[in-house]
Parts: sequence; structure tokens; C-alpha cells
Amino acid sequence: MSGTAPQQPRPGGMQRIPFPTESYQHPSKPLSSKWLSNMMAEQEPADARTQAALIPTPGLSINRRVGAGPIHAMNDDLPGRIYIVSGTHFYRLIPQVGTFPDFTVEDLGDIGTPATGVLPDYVLMYTIACSATAAVVCVPPNAFTCSHNPGSPLNQISGDTWPGAQSVAAHDGYHIFVSYENSAKFFISYLLDPTSYDALDFAYTDGLPNVLRRVFPYRSDLWMMGEGGIEIWYDAGSSGLETTPGISFFPYRRRSGGVIPFALASPQSVAAGDGSIFWLSHNQLVFKTAGYQANRISTHAIEDIIRDLNPYNLVSAFTYTEVGHVFYVMNWADRTLVYDCATKQWHDRSSDGGRWRPNATAHPGTLLWFGDVQSGDIFSSEVNSPVAGLEDTDPVERTIVFPPLFANTNRAFCSRFEVEMESGDGRIVDGEVTLDWSDDGGFTFNGGPRVMSAQVAAYNRRQRVFTTRLGSFRQRVFRLRWSGAATIYAADAEITGGAS
Repeated sequence: MSGTAPQQPRPGGMQRIPFPTESYQHPSKPLSSKWLSNMMAEQEPADARTQAALIPTPGLSINRRVGAGPIHAMNDDLPGRIYIVSGTHFYRLIPQVGTFPDFTVEDLGDIGTPATGVLPDYVLMYTIACSATAAVVCVPPNAFTCSHNPGSPLNQISGDTWPGAQSVAAHDGYHIFVSYENSAKFFISYLLDPTSYDALDFAYTDGLPNVLRRVFPYRSDLWMMGEGGIEIWYDAGSSGLETTPGISFFPYRRRSGGVIPFALASPQSVAAGDGSIFWLSHNQLVFKTAGYQANRISTHAIEDIIRDLNPYNLVSAFTYTEVGHVFYVMNWADRTLVYDCATKQWHDRSSDGGRWRPNATAHPGTLLWFGDVQSGDIFSSEVNSPVAGLEDTDPVERTIVFPPLFANTNRAFCSRFEVEMESGDGRIVDGEVTLDWSDDGGFTFNGGPRVMSAQVAAYNRRQRVFTTRLGSFRQRVFRLRWSGAATIYAADAEITGGAS
């Protein structure tokens, strides 16, 4: 994707300069330090104003509050039911007939926190699985279940045949659990009954040496994901014996050739979207499946960032679809990296200079919800609305770091820099766009800052902001910052050569 379209020469010596369509911060910053924070690229038709534009990521508004928070997990697999873990409580949300999007919120009770001491801390997480008859939430080593009927209580799964679990999934009427131990073992419930278990209904993923961490249902398969690799299992069919008391029948078999030798670093990283499964490996690579094949989607620069963040420190990951883009979101404590399946490029998301606040997502009907990492708030996404530039009441801060400009061995002079952007009608919150620059490859931004006014009449949504007399350079990296929801069309500069 290119950020520049064929253009007629601009008067006065102005020339189009490329803007970034991805975040690619190389360890050697003079090589590439381009960065998009709360901005994403979008391919446009060949006859559009530009062949690629930079689009603001949508704002967030508070839809409702569920519990004390933070929101750890959300599940919308069963139409008409949303299950949420907020704080240490489990909630069931049911849309009210005739008043959607109003919901009845049921607090099903305290489920506690994952136990420490047996499993590594980086694998501890809440998982929710819904079959046609029941929901199960796993809080290692415990699990709790309820039916989907309004008012039905939550009950802890227990008994002599319950061995404890570290994650849960639902598939073909069974609930499947990874055993609460550092092994390759998993086990299943009785068909259509998550409260009953047979001590013999277990198996091992032994296609390669493995420590199983996450079972993930996708289409007709179960993806058994572990620290040694991934195995793909399927339901081999019913024998008619699985509901007969006292008779054990284990229906799952590994697919022929269903072994993927790309390990899982963090079970929190697993998510499905765009017809694929995503996960983060222990060697900092991010993978996306195509059928039963694993394709690397991370760049060298993204992998360097993940190495610094530590793949085992990942907090959460999820996918969601909006305005024709499918996003894979990875959250660490202080940073959020987002892969856009539409452009196959990465960008950053941020709230108040830290990680992006959404920690989980759900899609009740036509709605798009995000669960807050700081509270029990449920956010709705805002696109092309009066609050598209806000998160709750806080303006969304946007940053673009441009690709480097080089004058080779000579010195160049920049007399004017201007940006074409949709800035009117409140698209820039405070009416100001700040430009500064670095002449050392992006290590320090000591040039400027220059504040460019974007104030225009309410009916005028497009504006060219500019500044002049930007000095000389041999190499230069421009940075643009503002708050709001402006779209960037192009950037131009008047640059002339000088003596060496």
C-alpha cells in the first residue's frame, strides 16, 4: 500500500512526501521509526483524492457498567446471551424483548481468582465456553456452570471425577478442558452435561512433546495449543454409547497430519477472526492460519517490540470486525499492538499514553462492545459520530511519525510543510495540530514544536494546515500530533537542495 497517488506538480516547489501506512519502529531508528498511534491505513480507489488515507480509529462511549471490573472475559457464542467475567463475579446478560438494546443483567455470583502455585502465572486466565444447553466458566483449577435460562443459578463443578482444569471450550455438545497440570492431558464432559465426567474420558496430545495450555474450538475442529506445538483434533462421531451410564466413550481423534510445530507462548494470545486463528509464539512471532497452515504475520520491527515487551507478559488478545476491517489486538500492560487484516499492516492503539483500555470484546446483535481493563465499564464503538474523537470524555490522542527524508550527502532546506486533512466540524478537538521533527533519525524530536491552527467554520470539514521556515537537514523525521478524529489525505513539503 502506498500513501502517495499520482499528482500534478504543486506550485511553489511543493512536493508530495510519503506518509506511513504502518508502525515499523526498527531498532535502528534512522532506518525506520515510522509509527501510527490511533490511526490506521485504508486503501482507496484509484480515482480517489489519494490511493491510501490515514483513518482515525473509532472513539469509545460508555454503554453500561457490569460489576466492579476489570472486565476479564466476554462470550457471545450463543445468540441472545452475553456472559461476562467482571472482577471476580460472573454475569449473564439477556436482551429484553421489545426493548433491545436493553439488557437484563444477572450477577451469578463470585467465582474467585485463578490459583497460583501449580501453573506458571503467565497461563492463568479466565475462559468461558457456551454449548447449546449450558455455559461454563473456568477459573483454574475450578469451573462453574449454569443453564441459559433466566434466573438459573451458577453451580461449581465438583465430585470425585472432577480433576481440575486450566481452560475450557465447548464443541459438538461436549465441554473440553485442559487438565490442571503441566502436561499434555485434556478431558471432556458427558454429552450435553457439563456437570458429569468419567475418569476415563481423557487423552494426551502426543504428536509431539508438549505442555498443553489452551483448547480452542474452530469450525469442526479442536485446536490443542501448547508450549511444544499445536495439534488439531476432531469429533470422530457417535457410537451411541456415550450417554450410557457406566460406559466410557471418547469421541475425539487427532487429524492425520494435524500437527503444527509452532509453539504457543501465551494462551491469552489465541483468537479467531478473518477465517483464521491467531496466536503468539515463544520466539516473538505472530501467526495467522490459512487452513491448517501457519503463516507469520509479524514484521521484524514488531517482533523486536514483542521481545522487549516479553511474549509471556501478554495481558489479553481478541479480534473484532468494524468498517470492513478485521483487527487482531494484543495488549501488554503498557502497549497495544494491532494487526489490520484488510491492509496486512500493524498500528498502535493507546489510551492516555498507555495501553488501549479494551480488554475483551463481544458482538450482541448489531452492537460492538469492549470491556474495560480499568473498571466494569462496557464501551460502545463510535464511528463517524460526534464522539468519534473521544474515549468516554477524554479526547483520543493521535500520532503519526513519518518515514525518514534523506538529503544524501548534501544539506537540504525545508521552507514549508503542510498537511491535507479533514479538520473542520470538530474533527480536531482543540483546533490545533502540532508538528515537531527529529534530525537524528527519530531518537530525539528537538525541532519545533510548531502549532498549526485547524480552526475552520463548522460547515467546512476540510483544511490544509501548514507551517514555514523549518531549517536545514541531512536527514529528517517529521512527527504530527493532535486530538480528535481527523482523516489525513496527504502531506507536502517545499524542500530545496543546498551545498554539502
